[in-house]
Amino acid sequence: MNRHAFWRCAAALVIAAGLGASAVHAQPAGDPAPGGPKKVFRYAFRIAETGFDPAQIQDIYSRTVTPHIFEGLYGYDPLARPAKIRALTAESMPEHADDWRVWTVKLKPGIYFADDPAFKGQRRELTADDYVYSIKRFADPKVNSPAWTWVETFKVTGLAALREQALKNKTPLDYAAPIPGVRALDRYTIRFELDVPSPRFVANLAQGDLLGAVAREVVEFYGDQIMAHPVGTGPFKLVQWRRSSFIA
Repeated sequence: MNRHAFWRCAAALVIAAGLGASAVHAQPAGDPAPGGPKKVFRYAFRIAETGFDPAQIQDIYSRTVTPHIFEGLYGYDPLARPAKIRALTAESMPEHADDWRVWTVKLKPGIYFADDPAFKGQRRELTADDYVYSIKRFADPKVNSPAWTWVETFKVTGLAALREQALKNKTPLDYAAPIPGVRALDRYTIRFELDVPSPRFVANLAQGDLLGAVAREVVEFYGDQIMAHPVGTGPFKLVQWRRSSFIA
């Protein structure tokens, strides 16, 4: 199975499962109501998960956890038949140019990442820059993302060239370098520009967990341990992980 087929298969399995509970012990990000029952769902994986950084995920079992932690701009409604894309962190469906090459997305204000030491005690709001950074991570040679060949098919203008520059010069990817393909127009507005018309581009954005926002502070804070420290805007957070043994 080639990489494109793998990611299509992985996405289909996650969608078919309705993004159902999948951790051994799922821990909601918010505290339960005082005096209320503690809700716990336990599930055993057949093989070990590899970790929970969206840009580095290599297996379906890890992807059954990440949809509960990370949120992309869009996702599939798990109850809709036929399949229907819905806004997650976006305010509404994207606007697009007549030629289907330029797409503009507005974020909902007031969405926050889960609390984490990387934020040094401050509440961290989700912004357009977080999605720009997260998408550029797939192109970063240092990250060596298994999903890069999939993201490359989006034909985001300038993204592949940014990667090639890093490879050619043997330098770190320049995240600060602006590219026309993915830009934050303001705090809550993202614009995508594609090399070719793509009427179904929103379907790519609907892979909610893989294209979920990752905060740069978290990546830099945990470094090589980022696979064990997923921090997103979703309803759940990872509290404890013993590989192939326990997830809470």
